Amino acid sequence: MEQIRRTTLMDSVTEELRNAILNGEIGLGERVNESTFTTKLNISRTTFREAMRQLEQAGLLVRDPFRGTFVREFSESEIKDLNNLRGALEIYAAEIIIENGGNNPEKLLPLYEIVSQMEGIDPEEDVAQTNALHITFHRTLLNMAGNKLMFTVWNDLAQQFWVAMRLSQLSLVARGEGVNFAEAHREVVDAIAAGDTAQIHKIMHKHVS
Repeated sequence: MEQIRRTTLMDSVTEELRNAILNGEIGLGERVNESTFTTKLNISRTTFREAMRQLEQAGLLVRDPFRGTFVREFSESEIKDLNNLRGALEIYAAEIIIENGGNNPEKLLPLYEIVSQMEGIDPEEDVAQTNALHITFHRTLLNMAGNKLMFTVWNDLAQQFWVAMRLSQLSLVARGEGVNFAEAHREVVDAIAAGDTAQIHKIMHKHVS
């Protein structure tokens, strides 16, 4: 039971730190302040450092033995590569869903329900909720394909995908090209429901470009 409690605490701390990165509370290239988090979460430095190690392994943090641990900075080419890879995996997932007959409205209901939750949310005002729903939508899509190997590949890079998506979203907003958050995801589900693989390719390309 003690091991379970430690694992649960570790998961919670890791999620808290990950969300702080995704929500922009800790900027790219910024040093992670251990004291701030250990005080805020009332945890030991040992627990927090283990959480940092997990996010370092996931590619979100980089550690300098002399200067501390920093949020990883992503180059434009890295963001492009991550977005393109995610798009390819999710196109394949959508195609598998269609091939397996999983594109009827009843089976796609979980995705439509997530889209419904997205409606009414302002991505610029409610960053945390936007990120949470974004992650849930794409994770659900990959899960529905039922390809364990593909999901493992996707999941191993998921946290880097989230950063790339967030940075791309901010770039669009800065250029005045923001998109309707809910509608953009509804288009994906509608294309899957219609079995329109050409439209899926078109939509996904637009989403990751």
